[in-house]
Amino acid sequence: MAKAEKQETAKGESVKDEKNCVLCGMCKTVCPSFQSTKDEKRSPRGRSQIIKKEKEPDMSFYDCTLCGACTASCYIDVELPLRQQREKLVKAGKETEANKKMIENIRKHGNPFGEVKKGDKIDELYCC
Repeated sequence: MAKAEKQETAKGESVKDEKNCVLCGMCKTVCPSFQSTKDEKRSPRGRSQIIKKEKEPDMSFYDCTLCGACTASCYIDVELPLRQQREKLVKAGKETEANKKMIENIRKHGNPFGEVKKGDKIDELYCC
């Protein structure tokens, strides 16, 4: 099936909705977090199931690089609401230590690295 600008199901729902994932697994072949862990829960298909079953997101949502490869490889253009799932985690007080440190550095120093003096080498990169 060729990708279309806007596809709809027979019920008139947007195909991009994660509930329309058909679990084909094409996304797994291009997902960096799945490729490095081989853990289904850390694949787009696994995350889709967590979302579909309306379970609370877990810390595995932080393993996603947000690269978009899953959406690009999806033949029906399903877009997982990964950022929204992370927002739920943050609101529930579930964050990685690296994320907390990065936010603290941005607020205090205006960058994710912390205090950086000219000529200093950055030893740690804090990320989501």
